[in-house]
Amino acid sequence: MIRSVLIPVDLSPNSERVVERAALLPFTKTARVSLLHVVPKLLPRGARRRAESDARKALEDIRRRLARELPRTAELTTVVKTGTPTVEIARRARSVKAELLVMGRVGRRALRELFIGSTAERVIRQAGLPVLVVRLPARSPYQRPLFALDDDLAAQEILAFGFQMIPAPRPPLALVHAYDPPIHGLIYPSLSQEESKEHRRHYQKQAVHRIASMMSLAQLSGRVPGLEEVSWRHYVRYGSPRTVIPKTVTQRRADLLVLGTHGRSGVAHAMLGTVAGDVLREVPCDVLVVPPHQERGERAPKSRRSNPRQKRDQRG
Repeated sequence: MIRSVLIPVDLSPNSERVVERAALLPFTKTARVSLLHVVPKLLPRGARRRAESDARKALEDIRRRLARELPRTAELTTVVKTGTPTVEIARRARSVKAELLVMGRVGRRALRELFIGSTAERVIRQAGLPVLVVRLPARSPYQRPLFALDDDLAAQEILAFGFQMIPAPRPPLALVHAYDPPIHGLIYPSLSQEESKEHRRHYQKQAVHRIASMMSLAQLSGRVPGLEEVSWRHYVRYGSPRTVIPKTVTQRRADLLVLGTHGRSGVAHAMLGTVAGDVLREVPCDVLVVPPHQERGERAPKSRRSNPRQKRDQRG
């Protein structure tokens, strides 16, 4: 269950959906829920003071509403800062030791702006935390989650964190994995059509076996408590994740897509033209983006405090 969450509130109409979804998340009894609004520092001094006052009133109203939905022992705090949203959100996330950021989006244009060069994309890069991007109205806990997983070790982290977002009793869950045979689509005169099909079937069987092994390992390791009690449907399909995942989201009518990012360049890189970013621009549901553990926020301050001279020495 979630112990600490940061909700950056922009006071737009979509903020209502973000707050409603946050109220349905499975928190611990002593969870810390932090509400934050950042007033742009470029506002004139007089307007900035009025904006800060308005923001404090709005956040207090949200806090009271959330208090009625969350455990009585949960701790709810509100903070209004003036500055650069990217910096203040990442700083606050570290301050409250947030495990999760909950943010909003509206429409495809807003989603594109959200993940390409915008405040949220830069926040994800700096904070390095799992981010729940809310689009759908929140009427109930998630009922049709879909996990987009590869067959690597990071898949267990994605599975474990995404599992927390779905309170018991959990509905049937689904997993999608896209495989693409290395030579499929290439034309070799000596290969018959039947040989090409057999090559594709071979890779499909391998993909199914790897995913099944990964799920078994996750269950046996105990990293995902309760995994064995949930029914799963697996979609192991040929094609690029950029097309397979959105199609499966539509087919399943998924209300939550859980996916991860890869590479040492972190979530920010994944949002710029790679699979995660392309998928996010296509799907109509909420999306939980889970970065690898080594890229998460607890290590970010250390890297920023490192000595530039040491870095130069290492490069030399």
